[in-house]
Amino acid sequence: MNKFNDNSPKYRLLAILKLLIESPYQYTRRTLATMYNVVPDTIKKDFEELRDADFNVEHDHQYRYAIVPNKPMQHLEDMLFFTETEKEILMEALANNAKASEKKTKRMQEKLNAIYDVSKLGSSLFSRTFLSKANLLEQAKQHKKVVKLINYRSTNSSEVSDRLVEPFSVNVKEDILHAFAIERKDIRHYRISRIERVELQEMVWQYETLHYVTATDPFRIVNDHKVRVHIRLKVGGYNELIERFPLTQAYLQPSAGEPGIYDFECNVNEKFFGLTNFILGYHEHIVEIVEPESLIEHIRRHIAKINF
Repeated sequence: MNKFNDNSPKYRLLAILKLLIESPYQYTRRTLATMYNVVPDTIKKDFEELRDADFNVEHDHQYRYAIVPNKPMQHLEDMLFFTETEKEILMEALANNAKASEKKTKRMQEKLNAIYDVSKLGSSLFSRTFLSKANLLEQAKQHKKVVKLINYRSTNSSEVSDRLVEPFSVNVKEDILHAFAIERKDIRHYRISRIERVELQEMVWQYETLHYVTATDPFRIVNDHKVRVHIRLKVGGYNELIERFPLTQAYLQPSAGEPGIYDFECNVNEKFFGLTNFILGYHEHIVEIVEPESLIEHIRRHIAKINF
C-alpha cells in the first residue's frame, strides 16, 4: 500500500526529485515503483520528464539513481512564474502608471496574461515545450489569429496530421485547447501535449461567431451527450486511472466497508472514449462494471473484435 497521502503524478515527480537530490544513488527504479505503488515503467517516464527539464538523472553500476549537477540550476528560477496575486498587483501598478503610454501598458498586460502559475501545469510541470505551445496559443487567442497545429497526434483517428484552427480557449490545467477547425468547419478540442509545435499564421479569425466552449468529461472528451458510469476498482486500477486521466481523481471514493476497493462514479461521453481503452488495458484491476448496461455491451463488442 502506498504510504503517501497524495497519489498524484505531480506529487510523485516532486517527491522523487527530492529523494534523488537528498539521497543520491540510494534508489532503483523498482524501489521507487514499490514506494509509490506504480510500475517501473512509470518511474522511467518520470525520469524522462526530469531530463526534459534539464535535470541530469544518472545511475551507478547497480542502477541506483541520482540527480547529478551538471550546471547551476538556473532553469529552476525560470520556472518561478508570477502567482495570481502577484499578477494582480502588477496589473494594478501598470494601470496606475501615468508615465507609461496606453499602448505600452496594454502590451505589458498582455504579456502578463500569457504567463502561467506553475501550480496549473499538472503533470507537465517541468515541460518548457508545453509552456511554449501554450503561450503561442494564448497569444493567438488574444490577437484573434489562426494557428497551425503541426503533427497533431489524434488518438481517435490514430493519425498524425496538421490542423489549421482558430484557438479561442486555452485551458493549461486540463491540457485542453478549444478551437474552430477551419477545414471541418466545426468546434474541436485538442490535447496541447499532443501537438508537436504551434505555428502562428497571419490569417485572422473568420468564424468567431461560431466559437463556444463545451465542457469536457474526466477523459477530456467533448460530448454534449453523457451517460453515468459506476465502476469498482482495485488499488492498482485507482493508481493507473488517475495517472493516465488525472481529472478522474475527483470522482473516486473508497468503497464503504471494502478496504482496497474504490468506486468511480461520474458522467462520461456516450461513446466511452478514454474509458474503453482503460478498461481493456487494465481489466485485471477492475472488480466490476456496475452500470450502465450499455457500457457492458460496448466492452463485450470490443472484446469480440480482438484478433487472437
